Amino acid sequence: MAAKDSITKELYDAFQTLELDRWDAIVTQDVLINSPAGRDLHGLEILKAWGREFGGGFAYRIDLVDEHLALDDQGNGRGFITFTLHWKHAKEAFGLKPTGREGTSVETMLLTIRNGRISRIDVADNSLDLVIYMWDRGWNHPHDVRPEALIRGIDRRSSSQPATALRPTVEEPAVPMA
Repeated sequence: MAAKDSITKELYDAFQTLELDRWDAIVTQDVLINSPAGRDLHGLEILKAWGREFGGGFAYRIDLVDEHLALDDQGNGRGFITFTLHWKHAKEAFGLKPTGREGTSVETMLLTIRNGRISRIDVADNSLDLVIYMWDRGWNHPHDVRPEALIRGIDRRSSSQPATALRPTVEEPAVPMA
């Protein structure tokens, strides 16, 4: 296993160099992966296959933009890496025929870490260029995703009134926030 303070950088560096076997030391065998490209995927080998396909078929450079790691003494906690994918669709990837289109995609991997190993990865797109490109090529992205909430927010919809009835009117001015 990599040292606690290097898990995020090791994840990034193995990805950007396509040395994905390095993930064996820092990612659990049954890792859960969620992303705009797929949800509820399980397994280190699935993660590596995605990394090989993505890194080999799209990304020609992957820049680390930011990273953070917060672990307790037992190696449990959270972390993230944010990176920019510089991509060009020059060869078939994920069954999509190449078009020569290129661009960038800023992505964040939100990491759950248990006992010093990454057990969950939630990928968030910070830019939509690649997502829209893949959608236009027929990639089926997940819709209406509802992950388990840490804290469930207040549902402000009135069960007896439509949402439009709750808007302030001249007779009921909005109260400014303090």
